[in-house]
Amino acid sequence: MLIEQYIKHVERYFWDRKQIQKAVDEEKEQRTARKGHTGGGVHAFISNPTETAALKNVEPVRMISFGYGPYQSIIMNPELWLEVVAETYKIHENQLTGKVMYQKYEKRKPMKIIAELNGVNRDTCYEFRKEFLRDAVGLALKKGLIK
Repeated sequence: MLIEQYIKHVERYFWDRKQIQKAVDEEKEQRTARKGHTGGGVHAFISNPTETAALKNVEPVRMISFGYGPYQSIIMNPELWLEVVAETYKIHENQLTGKVMYQKYEKRKPMKIIAELNGVNRDTCYEFRKEFLRDAVGLALKKGLIK
């Protein structure tokens, strides 16, 4: 039962991957656009825009949000979640499982169509989904994103 809750939670990041990536990119762009300085207060002020921009891009994005009102989503550690998504696709990249899940989450095709295109039945596609998302749950657990 607990694994099913984790699977539902993790699946959300596959559905929202493009929006998460866009929000992370926008946050990083805003960071570099902001003026900043390194060093201490007034007496130790050191202005080095190159260093400041580099430091802002190295530091991970802690939180992003997208959507509005009741449809707003807040994602903690979005870059780690994007890594989980990418690594899960990489694990399954040369397998039918990876192809089926890419069509499901990236192309947003219904399972019936995916099954017909790949010459398998829908039940097999749902088994692929379980296997794929279990691997994603394992990666998320390793990175400390879920407990």
